[in-house]
Amino acid sequence: MKDSDGNWMQEPPQHEPIVAEDGTVHNLNEYMNISAANATTDFTSIKHELYTQKHGVVIKENQLEELFSQIALQ
Repeated sequence: MKDSDGNWMQEPPQHEPIVAEDGTVHNLNEYMNISAANATTDFTSIKHELYTQKHGVVIKENQLEELFSQIALQ
């Protein structure tokens, strides 16, 4: 890991990083910026989005019951 100045706090491992088939080395930064503003409100397309969006979908806590009832209808 690096500190806020970019200096190593701990040396990285000696082995090569794991690389996905598409060449991605890591995607943690794609998950770090998820907020309530990203929550879907369109439940008519949620079943499709669940299986086609790279990282799934973001919903609000009070939408969980509706989400699971939509999935159960498949």
